[in-house]
Formats: sequence, C-alpha cells, structure tokens
Amino acid sequence: MDKIKLLWSKTNRWHRGFFVFLLVELRVFPERQLGFQCNDPALSHPFTGDTISWKLLLATTVILPLVVMLLVERKYHNDKSGKSKQAMFWFKEYLFGLLVNLATVQTLKLLVGSPRPHFFDTCSPKEALTCQGTEYVPKYTCTKAHWISQSDKSFPSGHTSLAVHTAIFLAYYLYRRTITRSNKILLLQVMLLLSAAVCSVSRMWDHRHHWWDVLAGAIIATPVLLYTIYSLCDNFECKMAAAECPSKVESDVVDAPLVSPKET
Repeated sequence: MDKIKLLWSKTNRWHRGFFVFLLVELRVFPERQLGFQCNDPALSHPFTGDTISWKLLLATTVILPLVVMLLVERKYHNDKSGKSKQAMFWFKEYLFGLLVNLATVQTLKLLVGSPRPHFFDTCSPKEALTCQGTEYVPKYTCTKAHWISQSDKSFPSGHTSLAVHTAIFLAYYLYRRTITRSNKILLLQVMLLLSAAVCSVSRMWDHRHHWWDVLAGAIIATPVLLYTIYSLCDNFECKMAAAECPSKVESDVVDAPLVSPKET
C-alpha cells in the first residue's frame, strides 16, 4: 500500500486522467447491458455511417482552438515573439478539460450500455430471432463481431459533448480576449455555435444516437466547460509573470480592454 501511495504521489493530473481513460477503454470496469424490447422501432434504423466522423471531430476539437488562440493573442495582445506562451498555456488547459470530458462520456457509455438506434442492424442479437411482440429481452448476444462493443454505447453522445465543449469554449474565449466588437468576431462566434448544433443534430439524423443521448452529451459538457474556463484558464486572465505576459495593442477604439493581464 505504501508503494502505491508513493507512486500515486509522483503522478500529476495528466497521468491520472489518462489512467482513468485507459481503464475505461480497456473495459476494466464492469460493463452494464440494457436490454431491448422485441421489434422496438426506435432500435430498428439502418446504419448509414457518420456525417461527421470521429477523426474529423477530434482533429477539429484539437487543432481549431490552438489556431484561434494563437491568432487572437498575436493580433490583440502583441504576442508576436513567436513563443505565444499565453496561448499555449490556455491550450494545454483546454486539452485537459477535453480529456476530462472524453473520460466522463466514455465511462458513462460503459456503465449505462444503452442500445443505439441501429442496434438491430449492427448487433443482430440472436435473441431477436425468437422473441415475439413487445417482449423485453434483458440479456442478449451480438452476432456481428465488429459491432459487439459499439452497438450498446448510445448514451451519452460523445460527438455532442465534445462539439459543445469546443464551440462554447472558443466563443467565450473570443468574447473575453478580443478588444473590439466587430461583425467578423460575432459571425465567427455564431458559426462556432451553429457548427456544434449541426454536429449534435447530425447524430440523430444519422440514427447514431437518440435525442436524449444528444441532450445528455450537451449537459455533461456544461460543468466540464465551466471547470475548464473558470478553474483551469482563470476566466482567460493572464496568469504569467508581468514580464512575460503579452501586452495589449494600442487601439484607437474607445472601448476598454475586456481583460487586463494580471501582474503576479
């Protein structure tokens, strides 16, 4: 026990976050399997693929925030040294928040075990061949090997949770760190929120999730997002030393800066 405590004391939040995520992905925790009703129309949709793939979603949620923050800090806060320390600091905190989000979603998927709308098509449970009417089947066995570990991972929607997390994070970041209220910034904020909405709705029209899965994904993103913004990123106030904290550009605009760098 002492060795375990010593090892744990030498880890940081990143180690612990990845450790939990790894345990979930390796299915170390007991999996729950919700049953199904025979001939349930909500589970009888055909699998048609993803409008927004996981690869595209992850690439967007990782690359876009980095690009936006680097450009904003350079343009509005004289961070032209090439080091972009403040932007990189916030990006690192954002990534940790994203890891917390993803680990939470994957854990719930494992513990709930909810069938997807294309459950009968992709799982093809052998019990469905003999059940009749609206009989409830508490246990089942998928016959399609490729989908054995995916057909019952509907709740909650990971796409929705990550998309909402990224879109609101960036929209609020732009609100806090851009000095002027330009139409271009407003348009960008609207586009970010609309993209999250489109991603969320696509999970339903693709029949990859039920509406309550999508709603749950958005709800889960909310507390993780608040933790990321206010605790990890300190509401986007500069936390670096005064000598290192990028100063704001001089502007002819009368509007006062939204955020003043902290001097520590």
